[in-house]
Amino acid sequence: MEMKHLRFAAVCSGFLMATATLAAPVDDARLKAMAWLITHQNGDGSWQGTPGLEMAETAAAVEALVNAGMTKSDTYAKGVAWMQNHEAYSTDALARQAIALYKAGRDVSGLMSRLIALRNDTSQSWGAYDHFDGSSPDTSLALEAIKQTGTTYTSEFNAVCFIYGQQNTDFGWPYIKSDTGIPPSRITPTAFNLIALQRYNGYSVDCTNDQISNPISVFSYITSGIAWLKTQQKTPGGGFGEGSAGTVLETAQAYRALVTVAGANDPAAVSAQNFLIAQQQADGSWGGGDALLTTLTLAALPAATLADTDNDGLPDGTETQALLGTNPNVPDAFGLLKGNGRSIAGVTTAIPLTKAIIDQPYLSTLTANDGAPPYSWLLSSGQLPDGLSLDNNTGQITGIPTALGFYNFTYEVLAADMHTSVTNQIEVAEPGEPTQVPALPTWAMLIMGGLLFHIMRHIEQHKTRDPR
Repeated sequence: MEMKHLRFAAVCSGFLMATATLAAPVDDARLKAMAWLITHQNGDGSWQGTPGLEMAETAAAVEALVNAGMTKSDTYAKGVAWMQNHEAYSTDALARQAIALYKAGRDVSGLMSRLIALRNDTSQSWGAYDHFDGSSPDTSLALEAIKQTGTTYTSEFNAVCFIYGQQNTDFGWPYIKSDTGIPPSRITPTAFNLIALQRYNGYSVDCTNDQISNPISVFSYITSGIAWLKTQQKTPGGGFGEGSAGTVLETAQAYRALVTVAGANDPAAVSAQNFLIAQQQADGSWGGGDALLTTLTLAALPAATLADTDNDGLPDGTETQALLGTNPNVPDAFGLLKGNGRSIAGVTTAIPLTKAIIDQPYLSTLTANDGAPPYSWLLSSGQLPDGLSLDNNTGQITGIPTALGFYNFTYEVLAADMHTSVTNQIEVAEPGEPTQVPALPTWAMLIMGGLLFHIMRHIEQHKTRDPR
């Protein structure tokens, strides 16, 4: 049963972005983890550790990239493209997909309509799949997606009441309440519910049907729930969850909830952060290269603005990691994704356009192969070379490039009846060098001169003997 709970926990992680003040150890942990993330992306743009959790891992990775300001990177563009081209079926995966794509600036109205349609109409809650019996982790994650994306949903307080009713008498939450006993409170559902309820802090909700006004403050559930959560922290160490020290997964989720409700400087949040940093592997991952643990933990770290000298989407501190070894002063972040037979040209692999020559005029026209005119073009991620610009009405890229390097970017073609997304690349290179004849060494020149002298002398002698 505990393994079942652990797997359920693995597919249920929060998405609320923490905004704590960064300390140097957190910076170091993030930079190392980013290097691991970049070098372990699949050729199709996804991240996959455990089969079936690709959407969870990829969504968490994209969220982590947004938090780190890496939205110009090729890694980010391919991760977003993969999510846009794949369908999620569970409540957990669909909510994650919607939140991550919304943070990436994409239209998620269709995804949110699908998510709301998965609701159990009887209990006004969400379960693992379409119309399943409600669970508090799935319901709170669906509410989090609704609030983060700004989706209009008129029955949200019914879902809040469902979360109210799931709380145990010890003030923690189980995964699913049973009619035949009281399941124990757990870290994952409690953390999820606290994050969702915090968005309704300040409201009072009446969950009775007796026609008598009896509103209950959301704050009271938050207060009691966070108190229970703090009692579960391991001392010493600061971890949460199973075992004597706790687990990375549960600690990352508890850390999100603590920062959301109590703040980044709360002693329990600081201890949880220290635990996560201490558990990071030498290669930058968590869990010995576990994609789910690494992406979720990385996404839980506070948002930050990191230095990116060459403006290629990778922080300078990540580029200097041993796993990458790229130059933070040159935009050379292209090509870090290792192909594995699943890349899609123009979607997860950039299509090269004509080469641009530095300090010389450049002109290229983007295509529009799908949909009905009129068309317009929009740069959605990545970066054009310095000195070049896109005309949104014609699709022409023009200008004079001023910096060498490879530049990956994604553009959207907005047609009258649809829109498509394409990833391209422009290389800015030096002018071609003229062909040069290699110089001969001195000794070879002397030999060559001697040979020519004897050949010419032989020709002259032949002409003298044979005047024809």
